[in-house]
Amino acid sequence: MSGIVRAALKSKCTASVCALVQRSHGLPVRCFSTETEQPPLNSTVPPSFFDTDHSGVTYGKLLGIRKHVLKTDIINFLEGCNLTLEDVKMDYNRSFFPVLTLLQFPTRDSYDNAIRVIVRKGRLYKLDRADRSQWDQVRPYDGKTILIQGIPRTASYEDVARILSGCEFDSSSINMFLRPGEGVGADPIKLVTVRFHSRTQAMNTYIAKNGTFCLNNRIWIHVIQ
Repeated sequence: MSGIVRAALKSKCTASVCALVQRSHGLPVRCFSTETEQPPLNSTVPPSFFDTDHSGVTYGKLLGIRKHVLKTDIINFLEGCNLTLEDVKMDYNRSFFPVLTLLQFPTRDSYDNAIRVIVRKGRLYKLDRADRSQWDQVRPYDGKTILIQGIPRTASYEDVARILSGCEFDSSSINMFLRPGEGVGADPIKLVTVRFHSRTQAMNTYIAKNGTFCLNNRIWIHVIQ
């Protein structure tokens, strides 16, 4: 290799100069520069391995809820965590007893703030992380469905419709079913669910009909959240 080539390769020449010199001597184009390579202007620097994205939706499951808790009770308890009625789902068992509440926080910071609120208010609930699949699996009732308890086992659809006389509801949604009674050897109990077109209609029915009678049995109405 000539002295010119050696000088060019040893100097801090640009890539174009190196290539020109190497081509003129019939050498393969290989340029080694001691200058630091600059990233493209449009490239983005990947986040650090330990960086946490606090901007995305975060899901949580709230444990320790009471039987007749409302969505509004939870939202008011977690005041300042940016929750709406659509961000709360109640998960029920087959007897419509709430087993847990799923929450959808707009950001990870809102989730962290909820934990601080729970600690500050005496740890009445426990909040754990959940994922999107758990959220999607829970059927939303949205406060538009009522559960009627205390119905006699001999009650018919007409008896239920008579109870709800004067209320606006979806008559095709009346669902009557049996569930095991409480205690050993207890007889099965009949439960009824009815769907309404709005939360207001469901709540008005609860206010007007809770504690009334069906075939001489006192009934109890709960709004399914």
